[in-house]
Amino acid sequence: MKNLICKNCGGSMVLDPSARTARCHYCGATYLLDHQDTDYFLDFYRQMERFLSGGQDETARRINAEAIWNNADSTRFTSVDNQIIDVRHLHTYRSPYCDAYVARSNIIFHFHQNLRSDAEVYSRMVSSLDYPSADVRNLSDFFPRITGGFRLADGTHLLVISKTEDEYPLRLFGTLSARHVAWIISRLENLCCVLEFSGLVHPGISPDTVFIDPYTHQASLYGGWWEACKVNTLRPGGKMARSFDSLMGLRQTAAAMLGFPQLSDVRYRPDVPKPMIDFLTSIPKDTAYEDFALWDKTLIAAFGERKFIQMDTDDGQIYRKRV
Repeated sequence: MKNLICKNCGGSMVLDPSARTARCHYCGATYLLDHQDTDYFLDFYRQMERFLSGGQDETARRINAEAIWNNADSTRFTSVDNQIIDVRHLHTYRSPYCDAYVARSNIIFHFHQNLRSDAEVYSRMVSSLDYPSADVRNLSDFFPRITGGFRLADGTHLLVISKTEDEYPLRLFGTLSARHVAWIISRLENLCCVLEFSGLVHPGISPDTVFIDPYTHQASLYGGWWEACKVNTLRPGGKMARSFDSLMGLRQTAAAMLGFPQLSDVRYRPDVPKPMIDFLTSIPKDTAYEDFALWDKTLIAAFGERKFIQMDTDDGQIYRKRV
């Protein structure tokens, strides 16, 4: 997918899910897309919308994946012992902490100069995750599995985690319907309960740190762990970290995927059930368990009986670039 570069500082800009504006993480500049960019990104997201309702067999999906990988981008790194590391990737994302490269079966985080501590925090927080003894859903599958790390010749660091081929950054799906956002909220509430059980807070939940599998309706929290910490840790600004921070990130993510740039922009809209709007604008409960119970009631009030909606897509459609 096409990347936008900030004209002010040269950093990578992050698209609003509406595909009409982009924002720079570094200098905060906001860029209103011109008609050429708008046409490109809206066309991209229209393709994504078709994935949510279309059907495609396994063979066709894999053929398209192979075709797109023939044109994948490549970034080269040099390790401290002069080994060349080639990363083939179909999507990149830049944050103030690291560059993320989404490869076929991995996500590679390249932590910036002198930020080794952030890579160490990521590893330490992931290793602090705990799961209930009666975990029949294999919840660990939805959190990072670190498979490698490299110190580079320039003093920076790479951290590698694994993913399945069918997991894609939530950001790439643009604005979604209320029903699709609802199942994403359900999955994130479940992950927040795991954080609660582990005594952890993850304030970095966002469309950039969440990956989804449209075929299985699963969501995984792979990014942002450099911002995670133990509950009641003193955070910047003098506030204690608590579940509130994770649950606010959940609400902000849901709002963004509905097309509201900020949580403060959430308003009643005909295409979004009122109970769902009320939930997003509510103050999170004291614990993730209580918040999940609130969401469960909201879900029934908003949509009635639960229904699975197929999100069908493939690598070739998700990562297609303009020729």
